[in-house]
Amino acid sequence: MMRFGGQFLSILNVKAGNAGVKTVAVNPKNTSQDCSNCGEKVNKELNTRTHSCPYCGIVIDRDLNAAINIKNRAVGHSVRQARACPTGYRGRETRELTLS
Repeated sequence: MMRFGGQFLSILNVKAGNAGVKTVAVNPKNTSQDCSNCGEKVNKELNTRTHSCPYCGIVIDRDLNAAINIKNRAVGHSVRQARACPTGYRGRETRELTLS
């Protein structure tokens, strides 16, 4: 019997393959701690939901920061390379997100 995570990844790979999409496994370590804008590590508690980097000033949702880092790792970009690449979300990441 597989662990839930392993089973989920197997199902995801099959579904993605059926849709003609490639899946890439990445190491999730520090994806919410590392700044997606400058690459510096910003330690925070799990209950802190906003990524606020004291090094470069970016303020974005913690999950968005992690998602950007995961996407960049999947395509093989370092933070410096990713900053030079135009993407659909690069213009929105410096705006402060408010939670209602």
